Order: sequence, then C-alpha cells, then structure tokens
Amino acid sequence: MTVVGDDPTERFGALVAGPHAAFPLDEALLLIAAHVHPMLDVAAELTRLDDLAAGVRARTVDGLRVHLFDELGFSGDTVTYHDPRNSLLPAVLDRRVGIPISLAAVALEVGRRCGVGLVGIGMPGHFLLRSADPPHRYFDPFAGGAELDVQGCHRLFAPLAPGVPWDDAFLRPSEPAAIVARVLANLAAAFRRAGDRPNLCWTLGLRLLLPGSTSTERRELGVLLGASGRFAQGATVLEASGEDRDQAAAARLRARLN
Repeated sequence: MTVVGDDPTERFGALVAGPHAAFPLDEALLLIAAHVHPMLDVAAELTRLDDLAAGVRARTVDGLRVHLFDELGFSGDTVTYHDPRNSLLPAVLDRRVGIPISLAAVALEVGRRCGVGLVGIGMPGHFLLRSADPPHRYFDPFAGGAELDVQGCHRLFAPLAPGVPWDDAFLRPSEPAAIVARVLANLAAAFRRAGDRPNLCWTLGLRLLLPGSTSTERRELGVLLGASGRFAQGATVLEASGEDRDQAAAARLRARLN
C-alpha cells in the first residue's frame, strides 16, 4: 500500500514544480484529496482509474462516454453541488457524482489510459470536454456527456455570465496546472461556504504553489493563518507578497509572537 503519509503538501509541491503541461493530473488531484484523508492509498486510487479504463469496450470517444455516463452512471450533482466531496477525486469515484470539472477529470484520466484523446476546456462557469482530434466535438460531463456544438457552448455560457460577450478563447484547452488551480478554487469556495477555516487554509496554500495565484489569495491565507493563531506562518505568507500593506500586516503578526 502506497500511503501519502503526513506531508501531502510537500509531495504536491514537488509534483507541480515541473513543466506545467506535463505533471500527472490524476496524482495531483489525489494529493489534494490526501489533505482530507491523510491515509489515502494513492496507488489503489490510480488502480481504480485503470480498472475504469479496462472496462471501456470501444476505445473511442463514444465508447468512453457510454461506459462512464450510461453504464456506470457518472452524473452531475444537482442536489449538493457545493459539497466539497465533489472536488475530491476519490469521493467522485465513490459516489459517481461531481461537478463539471471533477467529472471531466475522471473522463480525461480514463481516456488517457485507454487511448481516447480528450482535452479539458475551461470555459468560464462550466468545464467541458473536447475530442483531441478534429473534427472537434464538445461534451458536457455534468449532463451525462451530452454532445454540444460550438453554438451549444455559447448557449450554455450565456446565462452563466449575463452581459459578458463571447470569446472564442473560452474554448481553448486547459493544461493540467489550470485544471488543478480551478479544482482548488472550487474547493476553496466550498470551504468558505461551510465556514471551514482549517481546510480553507491548506487549500489556499496549495493554490499558491501553482502559477497564476493572486495577491488576494495570498492575503486571505495570511490573514486566516493569523486568525488561527499561526502568527509566524501567516507573517511568512504575507511577507512574500512584496506589497506594503501586507508587510505591515506581517509585522503586526510577528509582534504577537513576543
């Protein structure tokens, strides 16, 4: 049994430190889940994905869709959408429900294992899948893998962002780092909604290890750590921002160590 152990943060940081297009999405998502389940057996979870891929009889996009969404019943969680479990890969595999990006991650990783080319599409507000090879086909994992044309993607986007004009860039493929960052953003939102400060802290900490993190996220983590009595850690996070107001806040936290 390959158990993550006590420091999944260190392993996550080492994993994502390499080329952002190349690190394994499945392992990164499992290391996120290991922060909730420290004794998570990563090797066993990877084998579960192997087993799902072995069950795909027709090694095509449609064969994959049929297996995951029709035969196994993976579907969107329309009842408890904001449940943190919907952003934790093992829980999605257990319950066979999730949100668009977590269901897409399952399809991407199962497809990779059985030679079915899919890419993730990080459309704002709703994550989609697209066939890797032209002619491109789009799919909504939250709607049971329903197929969409480009106009269908437009129609799906419009009510999610009223008044925001469509941009074809919304349908560009997402690299693993962007997918993991979005999963963490969703998880952070779920923990905020639940008022779960301890879990929000590590979620934001992981987000800072990825490219594109914001000063707002860093400031939120620093303040949360300080409010939790972790003054030195909060100060260290704030000091890394380089902004004057964060340096002042860090100094106030360090003063509380005396």
